[in-house]
Amino acid sequence: MMVFASIAGLVVLAGIFLVVERLWPAIPEQTRFRPGMLTDAAYYFLNRTVTRLAAGGVAILLVVAIARIAGMSISVDQMRGLATRDTFVSDLPVAVQLIAFLLIADVIGYWMHRTFHFEPTLWRYHAIHHSSKQLDWLAAVRVHPANDVIQNAAQAVPLLLLGFSPATLGAYIAVLGVFAVMLHANVGWTFGPLRCVIASPVFHRWHHTIEKEGIDKNFAGLFPWLDLAFGTFYMPKGVQPREFGVLDDDVPQAFVGSLAYPLRRRTLAEGAPQ
Repeated sequence: MMVFASIAGLVVLAGIFLVVERLWPAIPEQTRFRPGMLTDAAYYFLNRTVTRLAAGGVAILLVVAIARIAGMSISVDQMRGLATRDTFVSDLPVAVQLIAFLLIADVIGYWMHRTFHFEPTLWRYHAIHHSSKQLDWLAAVRVHPANDVIQNAAQAVPLLLLGFSPATLGAYIAVLGVFAVMLHANVGWTFGPLRCVIASPVFHRWHHTIEKEGIDKNFAGLFPWLDLAFGTFYMPKGVQPREFGVLDDDVPQAFVGSLAYPLRRRTLAEGAPQ
C-alpha cells in the first residue's frame, strides 16, 4: 500500500511541477529531463518507505526513553497516536498551537540545517542533497536516509515531549515535504512583499548555489526572517542563481555510490563543508 501511494504521489507531483516549471522557469534553457533523475527517484521511494518508518521509530523510542529518565508519563501508544495525552499544549487554542508548533519546528530545523553544513561528518551526509547540478522539483527528494532520520528526529522529539500530537507532527512533515518540492522547483518566484516572511523557490535556490555569495545562506525551511535574525539571509532582488552542486564536486551521482559516499574514508585533500 505504501509503495502504491508513493507512486501515485510521484505521478501527481510530476504532473503539477512539470507544468509549473514550463510556465514560470527560473532558467528557461534548463533541460526538462536531466542526468540524476533516476537517482532522485530511488531516494524518493527509499525515503517514503523504509526511512519514514525508521525515523518514526527512532523518534518514538527517544521520546519514551527521555520521558522515563525525566520521570514523565508517556507511553508508546500515546506517541503512536493510539492514546490521547493531556498537556498544557493541548489546552491552548488551536490557532496558538499551530503558530507555536510552526515556530518551534522551524527554529529547530534552521539550527539543525546549519549544523549539517558546518559539522564535517554531518556535511558528508547532507552533501548528497546538494549534489544535484541542475535544480528542479525532483532534486528536493535527494536526501540521504541518515540525514532524513537525524533531521526529523531532532524536530520531532522536542515537539512530542512538549505535548504536540503525533497527528499534528505527521501532517506537518507531509505538508512540508510538498512545500520542499516547490522550493527546489526551477521557478523564479520570490513571493514579492512576503519574500522575507515565507520561504520561496528563489530564496532556497540561493541556498543550493555554488556561487560564492550564496554559500551557507538561507537555512530556514519555512520562515526566511530567521535567516535575517541570525545573519544568513541572501536574496538579492532581480538576480537568479544559475550554478548548483557541491564545491569539491566529489559526490557520486549514481544512487548506490551517493548512498555509500558518507562512509567513504575521508582524505586530507578533501575540502571543508560547504
